[in-house]
Amino acid sequence: MAAASAATEAAAAHVPRRAEDAAAAERQDSVAGVWAEGTASYAAAAGQIEPEVMAADDAAFAELWQQAQNPPEYLYSDVLPNPNMTFGLEIEFDGGDRQAIARDLYEEGLIAEPRQSGYHGGRSNPNLWAFETDASVSGGEIVSPVFRDTPTAWQQIEKVCEIVRRHGGRATTRCGGHVHIGTVSPLDSQNSRWDRLLRLVKANEDLLYRLAAGGESGGTHRGTDYVRPVANVQSLDNTSHYHGVNKRRETAEFRYFNGTLDPRQIQTNVRIAAGLVDTASKDDPAVDSRIPDRVLARGTQARRQAINGTPEDHGVVRNFLDTVFTRARDKAAALWLYATSRWQPAS
Repeated sequence: MAAASAATEAAAAHVPRRAEDAAAAERQDSVAGVWAEGTASYAAAAGQIEPEVMAADDAAFAELWQQAQNPPEYLYSDVLPNPNMTFGLEIEFDGGDRQAIARDLYEEGLIAEPRQSGYHGGRSNPNLWAFETDASVSGGEIVSPVFRDTPTAWQQIEKVCEIVRRHGGRATTRCGGHVHIGTVSPLDSQNSRWDRLLRLVKANEDLLYRLAAGGESGGTHRGTDYVRPVANVQSLDNTSHYHGVNKRRETAEFRYFNGTLDPRQIQTNVRIAAGLVDTASKDDPAVDSRIPDRVLARGTQARRQAINGTPEDHGVVRNFLDTVFTRARDKAAALWLYATSRWQPAS
């Protein structure tokens, strides 16, 4: 009787768990369905608004290169490859009047209190930004809430940059600009998609360090102390907080980017990170075939140029643009960072 009673209790204990698992699976299917619908609507809109321009085509690349000689237009909507995608930012800066920055951020309704809080000191309102101290910089770090691709999000990013600049804050070679992309829908728990993201990054890591140093950064990357390469990483499950791309609980964090207070550069960084995640989410043999089977580690292209003394042919960036982006404006924006930077040395 005791055994029967124990069995009955065990069976009863499993009922809520089975119901909970079923509910979780249903939520996951629902999220996946919404994500697929968003991707489909984006693709349809992209096809209606502008035909895809392939950087592999010499004439098309020449036109994109011409556009990349100027910073891209700062957009307030239709920036990311899927309207259901979420993202977040960590903006580091040096110097500045921190009291004045905190006061103005508070008066604009962006932070909860008119003062700077401690590092990761907690967020009383998840819908607001947090202005925190950071031992690696003298100014601080401003952390966004979870955003979607809305005018409000891009307007707030623009306002935060304006306030920091107005009160003397500046992006220096010590500063980073981290981008988080939500992964619950695009990558979820499918290891094949996370593996695809890692392959995509490994095949282009040298390029990512170059793109990360473009724009107002002047072409020099801040180094690998807080941005460790993933060239030798076998799984994103094995990444630490300081790897250039690392796997978090519900996001992929991209740390490659230099710090910047130029909203156009921040928006382009988000486009690149979002494009990588979106590409990794596509279970399509045609996408896999476009990801080179290689590890292009930081310093590879700089070393080749030093040895061969030949001008670059832009082949790496052309393949990257056609793999990660569909729209010409996204390709031109990323190419702007490339055109304003250079290949980084290994150390």
